[in-house]
Amino acid sequence: MSESFFERFRRQMDLMEFESLPLFSKPLFSWNLHTDYVGRRFIYRPSTESTMDDARSMLQRWRFQNGAVLLAESQTAGRGRAGRAWVSPPDVNLHFTLVLRLEPASLRSLSYVTPLAIAEAIEAMAASRGGSLRVDLKWPNDALIDGRKVAGVIVETATSPEDELVALIGVGINVNLDPAQYPEIAGIATSVKAALGFQVAREVLLAMFCDNFERLFEEASSGSRRPFEAWKQRLVTIGSEVVATGGGAELRGLAVDVNEDGTLVIQTPDGARHSVEAGDVTLSRR
Repeated sequence: MSESFFERFRRQMDLMEFESLPLFSKPLFSWNLHTDYVGRRFIYRPSTESTMDDARSMLQRWRFQNGAVLLAESQTAGRGRAGRAWVSPPDVNLHFTLVLRLEPASLRSLSYVTPLAIAEAIEAMAASRGGSLRVDLKWPNDALIDGRKVAGVIVETATSPEDELVALIGVGINVNLDPAQYPEIAGIATSVKAALGFQVAREVLLAMFCDNFERLFEEASSGSRRPFEAWKQRLVTIGSEVVATGGGAELRGLAVDVNEDGTLVIQTPDGARHSVEAGDVTLSRR
């Protein structure tokens, strides 16, 4: 018989060493948080298979406070887009799921609000420590520093027992990771620490993300185009030769624009324009 969710949770709690403080400081996070609802409910795990799976299971058992954040020090089965594994060494990065109750009309904005909030938070973190970073975005939801991935987003939906639409926003940010220690990602990934040259507080960075996310989400929900335009201006995908794959098909061409609904517009050599809603996009040439 497989282990239940609550049995696994109790086992994880038993493994915690309560004579030492958790590695992630909730007081430091809360002190730097300036939101009305995002991050106000905070759930901490020393280790889990996936914060996305945990959030989905917990959603069916009790009513999550809107804006709740479920964070794990490490994930054993973390995933990104298309089910890819996310390298998740313990205690150095941010792996969390944000649970958001929303109207269907606001769902589309998450695809640009979330990566934009990550980019602005990392840049603000760098500035607060006297550094300077530029974070670019790659369609649909990757954050890059100097062309290397520093963060990724996955958005899934669920329905609560009250029949409400709930977005599960999974975020992974390489904060104090040393990519050189992981040959499988060393050439394609970076971290905030690697880019700045010194370690930063994960708690402060998470608080900055929550602050930015709430502000941008509320702005987009009010009908403002500013978050969309700010996201679009950071897209290194636009103007690049790309290869888009999805559903067994491959599309090659020049990424020329993004539509209002966030879909990517690719112009093929014959001059035809195609809108790509989902899938993987590889930059052939910057």
